[in-house]
Amino acid sequence: MKRGRGREFEYRSRGRSKAGWRLLLPDLSPARFDWLVLLLGLVLLGTGLTFVAACFDANTDFRSDRMGDGDPFGKHLKTVLVSVPVLLAGLYVRPVWLRRNAYLIYAVGIGLLLLVPFIGIELNSAKRWLETPVGFNLQPSEVMKVAVIIALGRALYRNHLETFSSWLRPGLLALVPMALIVAQPDLGTTLTFPPVTLGMFYLAGARGRTILGVLLAGVLFAGIAMQTGLVKEYQLRRIETWQESFAPEMVIAERNAAAFHTYNSRVAIGNGGLQGTGVGRGIANRAGHLPMKESDSIWSVIAEELGLIGSGGVLLAYSLFAMLILRAAGEVRDRFCRLVVGGVGLYFGAHFFIHVGVNIGLLPLTGLTLPLFSTGGSSILSSFGALGLVLGLTARRVAPLDADSFR
Repeated sequence: MKRGRGREFEYRSRGRSKAGWRLLLPDLSPARFDWLVLLLGLVLLGTGLTFVAACFDANTDFRSDRMGDGDPFGKHLKTVLVSVPVLLAGLYVRPVWLRRNAYLIYAVGIGLLLLVPFIGIELNSAKRWLETPVGFNLQPSEVMKVAVIIALGRALYRNHLETFSSWLRPGLLALVPMALIVAQPDLGTTLTFPPVTLGMFYLAGARGRTILGVLLAGVLFAGIAMQTGLVKEYQLRRIETWQESFAPEMVIAERNAAAFHTYNSRVAIGNGGLQGTGVGRGIANRAGHLPMKESDSIWSVIAEELGLIGSGGVLLAYSLFAMLILRAAGEVRDRFCRLVVGGVGLYFGAHFFIHVGVNIGLLPLTGLTLPLFSTGGSSILSSFGALGLVLGLTARRVAPLDADSFR
């Protein structure tokens, strides 16, 4: 009996081991693969590469001296190529493995954030990056965005947020990295967490009135933080400048001071007119007055060089891209996959809204890249990984049926 039980145990162990290895193998259905999302993503990436190349070509000498790199666009293109395996990894990862290791992925992200104050490198008066041997500096806060989406998917997998206690774990999963990122300081990245988190809460079943209450509490806390000195002085100046920038005379008067970025951004956008100046021929590119035109201000470059008509087309394409991901989430029956895919759709949508809103003056000035368009190795890495997860999780052959699969 003992020997038989031993063989039975050995057989079961081998079966579990084999099943564990099978979790690493692809199990995609071409019929379910969302080719339209992939196509739109490639179109947006190609458009972004075109404008980044134009940004660098317009001021080659200036960019080379500033970056210490003779071919900055080649460096950006290398970053894109290095990030392709991350997209493939997201494409092939299995939902079961991802759900089981969601908190481990989150813990790794938190660990990277905790390393920044000790071994991080400082750029532009902020310590946000970790040096890597692959050609770009890793910004853990960018990676943390995707990690939070995965962790929230796990926390909300069997949680419909019906009681006060059910909000604690998912709330802490979002608040902890936000606090660490604010301390860097990086307010722009922090602002992308609330819309994604609250959006996932809504997808998980939270009531609209409760989400509105949480949002109002956040606004109240922000007001208290501004009054008690928790917000940095330069951040307060940005908010004040934004409030005053709705008066054109103020923007003109402060064009060489507090409103420098706002003024040059609006001049570039206004100069585009209906049809634009042509790629690489705008004031923002040729004069070089617009700060961080290849990353935080790339929408101003697009609006000037494509004009109202062309930039409107990009606006529609990016909005359609985010909405198609959200639609794909609605068609996934597995609750965990649905939440993760929906979170990625919110990730792209929130970034696009905040980036464009800052550039046109709808929101206060803050540094935030535009995924698939702007330079920045960590942003590209995170965007590719998120897109790979969407394509992989929505193309599985087996669709588990949860209790709310048909809600």
